[in-house]
Amino acid sequence: MLRQIKYFQAVVKYNSFSKAALESNISQSAISQQIMTLENELGFKLLDRHNRSFNLTKAGEHFYRKTLVLVSDYERIIKESKKID
Repeated sequence: MLRQIKYFQAVVKYNSFSKAALESNISQSAISQQIMTLENELGFKLLDRHNRSFNLTKAGEHFYRKTLVLVSDYERIIKESKKID
């Protein structure tokens, strides 16, 4: 799920599935599928899709802000843990 969250963050950051896919080194269809899978796992929509554009849902906005903290904390924990030993 963490990888899917990072894909979601990239889509929001670039405001584009194709730019996020390019940055993430996967295809646009794969990143789109990963976001849909994440939404299914979470049980709510993150994005309202409109042809070739999208808007964050209110839940998506909240989830995005919270995941920025989550991923940052996760990466910090890994760095700290590597220093132990």
